[in-house]
Amino acid sequence: MKISHAISIPLLAAGTLWGASAAMAQVPPDAVMLVPGVYTTPEISAKCQKYARDRVGLSGHTDTARQSVALACVQKLWQQKQVKGTR
Repeated sequence: MKISHAISIPLLAAGTLWGASAAMAQVPPDAVMLVPGVYTTPEISAKCQKYARDRVGLSGHTDTARQSVALACVQKLWQQKQVKGTR
């Protein structure tokens, strides 16, 4: 039982590293990671910041809501960009 645990840990680590490197291979050089797994480009960021500003407003009490709307917008546009790139 101890041997299987000793072997499974390096295999799990190697699989995780391979998966991470495969995901990074799809990221364009001008992309920036906002939060883990969410990438953006300058064009996407500009569109989403404008959208969030128009949708939520500029009050100091709306910062969190504006950030959430912008992040959701970035995720959506990034996924659309990835789908278009694979076709």
